Amino acid sequence: MTLSRTRGPVTRVFFWICGAIAAFVAAFWAVTATTDLALSAGFYGTPGTYRVESCYDTNDSRKNSDISCYGDFIPEGGGADDAVSVNLKDTGHDYPDGTEFDARQGLDPQTIQRAGIRGVLGELWQAGFAVAALCWLAYLAIRALKPRKRHLNRETSRREKTAQWVGFCAAGGVVVGVLSWIANLLGSIAT
Repeated sequence: MTLSRTRGPVTRVFFWICGAIAAFVAAFWAVTATTDLALSAGFYGTPGTYRVESCYDTNDSRKNSDISCYGDFIPEGGGADDAVSVNLKDTGHDYPDGTEFDARQGLDPQTIQRAGIRGVLGELWQAGFAVAALCWLAYLAIRALKPRKRHLNRETSRREKTAQWVGFCAAGGVVVGVLSWIANLLGSIAT
């Protein structure tokens, strides 16, 4: 007969603190990703066109690239006098000089997101993974401890059912994140 060791109170407190920090980071990521997703999808903001003047790699190492672009955002129906100069940081794509694409300007004039399906896919994978991380942390917090022997006539508790649904939401977030990341990658390769 082997006895399983139970976690002491210090270990439990440590795990709860780490979980709270991870939940805060995931919640911040989810809020920023869904805000950017809403802007790309056109739920708010000023529609217009972004014209790329030049792009450059801000990372000197050859392993990773960190592409930033300079350009102008021209609101829909506006002219050259209405253009706002905007520096897009970490675009993930090296646009050729003179490239134009539909964009939306957020509440801050320096906040620009690509609009349309490409913009939505560019933000959807982040929102999917952020929601999956939050759901997984919630699953870990609410799941019931498993009894050593499961009784056949015992009903599933409300806590276990809730944990199962939250687990399904985490899996759904991962599926959405992976599929939109792959679609975004394929779209980047195709252009």
